[in-house]
Amino acid sequence: MMAGKFVVVLTLLTAFAAAPVFADNGSAAVAPAATAGAQDLFARPLTLRGTLGDAQIEMHLQLKPDPTEGIQGTYVIVGQSAKILLAGESDNADVIMEESINGKDVSGEWAGKLVGDTFSGTWSTTDDAVTKPFALTVQAARSAQ
Repeated sequence: MMAGKFVVVLTLLTAFAAAPVFADNGSAAVAPAATAGAQDLFARPLTLRGTLGDAQIEMHLQLKPDPTEGIQGTYVIVGQSAKILLAGESDNADVIMEESINGKDVSGEWAGKLVGDTFSGTWSTTDDAVTKPFALTVQAARSAQ
């Protein structure tokens, strides 16, 4: 998992440097992580809402500019303005992501399943000292006006 964390931290750094829209500058060299299943699950950007422990959150996930590199996104805790960066991979319905509060260090890990319109599983600190369940629901896409 340590090598995986290094790749995710490198990916987060690259994404953070390209913020705010995670533009692909072509300089990141990351091993392929996404499968055709991930491309199907994330064929369109997703907005999810629900709970992380007792907190209400809103999460945004999408494929990276090069879909073979996995998924990326952000989430916010309702009532707070700080966006927390996410990067990871999906293998069919299984989704594994790491988060970074500061864009450099991994601050948490997400392990769950995206089945239908529900993404649920467990969030944990990097040392597993704190774990919290999460349950998020995919929100219907809004039509462009």
